[in-house]
Amino acid sequence: MPKEPIGCTAPGYLDELETKDKLLASIHKISSLLTRPISLDTILTAIVKEISHVFDFTRLAIFLTDRDRQLLECRYIHGFSPDDSERALRFPYRLLSHDCVETKVARLGKTIYVRDYQDDARMSEVDLKVSRIMRRVSTVAAPLKIKKDVIGLITADRGDNRLVMTKKDVAAFSTFANQASIVIENARLQEQNKKKIKQLLTLQEIGKKASAAFNLEKLFQVISASATKITRASCCLLFMLDDEGRELSVVAARGGERGAGDLRLKLGVGLVGWVAKTGTAILTDDVRTEPRYLEIIPRIVSQLSVPLIGDKRVIGVLHVASPDRAAFSEDDLKLLLIFAGHCASLIKNARLYDQVMTERNFRENILESSPASMVTINLKKEITSVNRKTEELFRFKRRYVLGAKAEAVFSDDIVQLVDLAIDRHTVVDNKEIQLPHKDGTDTALGITSSLLRNLQGNLIGAMFIIRDLTEEKRTEELIRRIDRLTSLGQLSAGIAHEIRNPLSSINFNVQLLAKRNALAHDAGNLLADTQEGIDRIRTLVKGMLDFAKPSLPALKSDSLARVVQGSIGLMDSQFREKGVEVRCMLPDNLPPVTMDVHQIQQVLVNLLLNAMEAMPEGGTIGVRCRVERSGRRRGDQVVLQISDQGSGISRDNLSRIFNPFFTTKPEGTGLGLAIVHKILEQHQVSVDVASDKNRGTTFTLKFPVRFSEGPRCTDTRS
Repeated sequence: MPKEPIGCTAPGYLDELETKDKLLASIHKISSLLTRPISLDTILTAIVKEISHVFDFTRLAIFLTDRDRQLLECRYIHGFSPDDSERALRFPYRLLSHDCVETKVARLGKTIYVRDYQDDARMSEVDLKVSRIMRRVSTVAAPLKIKKDVIGLITADRGDNRLVMTKKDVAAFSTFANQASIVIENARLQEQNKKKIKQLLTLQEIGKKASAAFNLEKLFQVISASATKITRASCCLLFMLDDEGRELSVVAARGGERGAGDLRLKLGVGLVGWVAKTGTAILTDDVRTEPRYLEIIPRIVSQLSVPLIGDKRVIGVLHVASPDRAAFSEDDLKLLLIFAGHCASLIKNARLYDQVMTERNFRENILESSPASMVTINLKKEITSVNRKTEELFRFKRRYVLGAKAEAVFSDDIVQLVDLAIDRHTVVDNKEIQLPHKDGTDTALGITSSLLRNLQGNLIGAMFIIRDLTEEKRTEELIRRIDRLTSLGQLSAGIAHEIRNPLSSINFNVQLLAKRNALAHDAGNLLADTQEGIDRIRTLVKGMLDFAKPSLPALKSDSLARVVQGSIGLMDSQFREKGVEVRCMLPDNLPPVTMDVHQIQQVLVNLLLNAMEAMPEGGTIGVRCRVERSGRRRGDQVVLQISDQGSGISRDNLSRIFNPFFTTKPEGTGLGLAIVHKILEQHQVSVDVASDKNRGTTFTLKFPVRFSEGPRCTDTRS
């Protein structure tokens, strides 16, 4: 029998090599797209083309998860009939309620190969129904994953022809899907970045346009048109709250089927009314799942509503909507909030301007009676009017300055603001400057500027409202000084009381030693007593300095759970020695808080030490954390509780525990909790104390924070 020629290979092996070569070539081709600025649709088209080339599939579909990981949406489909394609693109799978191959792959993150739908026991009723509609005999579905997160999947089949694949084929398909995931995610991020850049540029352009619209009605129209452009919404309604704060009315509309002015909403009714009542923005991906939804515009699916807040109260609501599900992102929400804040200021200024123009017959009286200085400048930068307060503040007579150039009358700082307003149409809000006088004194001024226009909307000058901040500054400094003096008085009284006893002991001991010619046998005890008094004074003085001049906190965002665990770890040996057990309940996903880690650790160690000392016979210290929803605009709070099983604090002493030098311990200085309170005050952390006699004490600390994700709680013990 002739020998087989060297290099001759079995046909099956050659086919396998050829498939591997195709796979590697395709992976290389789609990987090269990572460095190219290509749209997501182009990426998906390229991926489908390469899959078809390598695996000889006739039909493919690419699904991607939505922002909330609730839906599985078909983003690209190839090889199906037009009706089947339209059905797949219009009706997404719900990950939690639909049980089928696609949702299983998305939930489990594993490839599923179905050789025959009718003979596979894993198939659900949804699978069988879809297979009949799509005329599908078999399929393979591989997850698209970034690390451990599934962002979608790829499904493929050969229609009504059976799909026969080996384990190696399935593994190769999964490998290709993994590489495709990276390319798809990169394209999605590029699209998001492009959208952000475009939105920011649009916001900048719109901000300039809106700032120039001082007519209130025109400003409302600019705001509604601009909000539609920023968010790519199909329609926009601008609601304003009436003077009584009870009802919302439409003052401008863009798109939709309703006209402006024919809609009224009670405060708190519907999502828009809820935003007006709470001052909190709301993003709704699907209004059909929102029980508070009240139809305002027909055939709307998703909407975004943000409050207009002026002078710390809601004055209106900016509402955009779309017939598409999840049409708006968190980036749209943030951008619209920024725009709404700017619009609130513009509306406030426009209303002020409209009021001045409407009541122009009272202009002179208003200017003269104003407690603030008011100056108007024309386009030639000449002073056209000043009021009595301006004469007092700048120490001149108006007859000498009217018609004069601003640069000849005012300081360089004010002239720069005039140039900004007249040349660049830029206004400032409460800009602080120092006004020097000839006698060498300075006056602190707060300047707010606005542009003046005629009835035709043409710029005619600028108005400057100038407030004398000198008294405010003096009052603030006086309050700070009083606080310092009050604390100093308390400290001085405490120092005198606490130092008197140890100094008397030291003086007496020294006198005894001085009267003796030689040291007696008890000299060592006297010296030790003297040293003990000195040490006590040193500890007391250090505590006083820590309280009187606490270092400023170096604030940064950090994990409170990590600081709590670190503080417990520092005292672990003391806990074991005293027979104390610490039980911790710390959420896994506790949001970070802003704090000085070292100062907060000092607080926690002090509280844990007090809890341990309250239980001389041992016991349990409970440490618990939770996120508390406040339901207010100031955001949520992280609540930390430290409780012991000690003797408790009497009702009389409970209100005094944070006072400097108050203590019930024989050797205590009374400064520990005072310093704790000072540190927490600097962090804007509230502290409450609850205590039951012979049952224990609980300290509750509330750290301000914005809630991001619901925590999952775990139990740890030391």
